[in-house]
Amino acid sequence: MKKENNLSRRNFLGLSGAIATGLAISGQSTFAKSLLVETPYVGKKFKIGILGCGNRSKTIISALNSVPEIEIAALCDVVGHKTRQRAELIKSGAKPVHYTDMEKMLKQSDLDAIAVITPNYMHKEHVIAALEAGKDVFCEKPLAMTVAECNAIIKVVNKTGKSLQIGTQRRHSPEYRKFVEVIRSRPVGKILQSDLFDYRGDWRVPEADEYPKGLQYWRLNQAQSGGVVYEMGAHIIDVNNWVFDSEPVAVASIQGVNNTTIRKRDSADFGGVLVQYANGAMMNYGGNVYNYGASANDTFFFENASVQMGGGKVKVSYGYPRGLPQKVKLPDKPEEVSLVGSNREGDGVVQELQHFAKVLAGKERPYPDATIARQAVQVMQGSVVAARERRTIDVKELG
Repeated sequence: MKKENNLSRRNFLGLSGAIATGLAISGQSTFAKSLLVETPYVGKKFKIGILGCGNRSKTIISALNSVPEIEIAALCDVVGHKTRQRAELIKSGAKPVHYTDMEKMLKQSDLDAIAVITPNYMHKEHVIAALEAGKDVFCEKPLAMTVAECNAIIKVVNKTGKSLQIGTQRRHSPEYRKFVEVIRSRPVGKILQSDLFDYRGDWRVPEADEYPKGLQYWRLNQAQSGGVVYEMGAHIIDVNNWVFDSEPVAVASIQGVNNTTIRKRDSADFGGVLVQYANGAMMNYGGNVYNYGASANDTFFFENASVQMGGGKVKVSYGYPRGLPQKVKLPDKPEEVSLVGSNREGDGVVQELQHFAKVLAGKERPYPDATIARQAVQVMQGSVVAARERRTIDVKELG
């Protein structure tokens, strides 16, 4: 049964259209949601079950401590001691029920929603099970491993009428929202290209805190994790899709295992990805899991400017080819805009869960939803296939 007071598609599209019309003066298209400020919903308390109590669940639980409208009422993990560890992080509400069996948790009648925080390769199964059990769902990125799996999930969303929001939190980050707002409101012109890079140390989770003895840590397995592009690239690829506002159409990539000093794996520890979009723009993404302390600005090149984000600032450098008439009057000097914070990851976890509370209350639509999240999977799956087969992948091949 659908919730009352649900924001209708007509009203939502009307709101989006009004904002987009206002921004059309600058010549930039946008998904209107990007510029809305996230404010907490105050009202009914909803109960959520956490499915998967690994490392990421610590961040989600910590954020939910700042979202009083959502109470953690259940914890589930195949490793029992993890639910006990995570329960110690919950700062308010009744003690949650502990499970090692997902099906049993899904039968808990007072749960309004499920947060799927399980390994990447399990997302399709767990999201569909939760939706079919009548629960709204928050799913950590990526939505799934393949476009076909995304399509299967979207089909169940449509069939059940339940809500599904995906945890690419930069869509709710004050820093990234300001970044996109700067792009949309300046005379930067058509998007041409992006250069994006992610670096971090290897995931060094102690063996004893992972799974029962003999079971490999899933991030070391290419089929289960998708490697560096799925694990790290998902976030910045989603931001790129947000900025480009266009469908990916072709993907080329080189990736693999290059650093023999980190834990044994077959999941890619480095990757380089080139993506062409329907509007002609190109994304250049690179990342690895063995660089320590390095950082790089996110850079987007437009017809009239380059825009960089890093170090707590957005820098817009304007320019136009010499000898050609300027279509628009450009500022004479570069522009710097300070961000709310200097966190390159953009955080946004609390804000995305505040938004999910409003989704549960029927006050908002899920954002990002499964259709938006599928675009990132098109790029990620396409990159893995392209690297394996040493050819450019037409996104249509992926379904």
